[in-house]
Amino acid sequence: MSVSGKIFIAFLLFSALLVWWFYKGVKVNVRRAREVAAVLEDVLRPKDKLYTWLGGVIGFSAEFQVDGFEKVLANFRMIPRHALLWLPFVWMLGRKDNLQLLFYLKKRVPTECHIVKDAPLKRVKVYNRAQLDEEELVVSGVKCKMFYKNSKLKNKLVRLFEPVSEVARHIALTPEKNVLYLEMEVEDIARLKDILKSFVERIT
Repeated sequence: MSVSGKIFIAFLLFSALLVWWFYKGVKVNVRRAREVAAVLEDVLRPKDKLYTWLGGVIGFSAEFQVDGFEKVLANFRMIPRHALLWLPFVWMLGRKDNLQLLFYLKKRVPTECHIVKDAPLKRVKVYNRAQLDEEELVVSGVKCKMFYKNSKLKNKLVRLFEPVSEVARHIALTPEKNVLYLEMEVEDIARLKDILKSFVERIT
């Protein structure tokens, strides 16, 4: 067989691998999206819900009407498991599936306070960071940084952070719209339910 023939066969095999990997990755991501949605509904028990599915491959956005809150918004973004050529870069950067939750509280939030996990390769943006006091702390064995305007909410936010400390990247209370924000990495969906239940119980 000529060199060009071998190259052509190798190209066909590689193309077949990409197609197989694409459908495998899509299947995994669709399953994970459904499982995370089921966990959120089980924990929040919404009276009403509205999903925007991002192709079923990237993730979804959702709005839930939940007793005790004005509303709860969720954004779930997954790594591109279907894109074989991108995955090595994703793994090198340590990217994982990401879940963001915004709890619109009925009670007024008096001031701003953030806890950010100390992870040099995964920097979290705190937009008015320069206007906030900064403090290093350890919560449940996890090194973090806290940013705050005054100390009123420090203990409250630490208590909220404790059950999610293993997986959370960023938690914040912001007064603009009375929002409690949580950003977390999702690996083990089986454990996600217990983690979120403990977290939501501490809000209420």
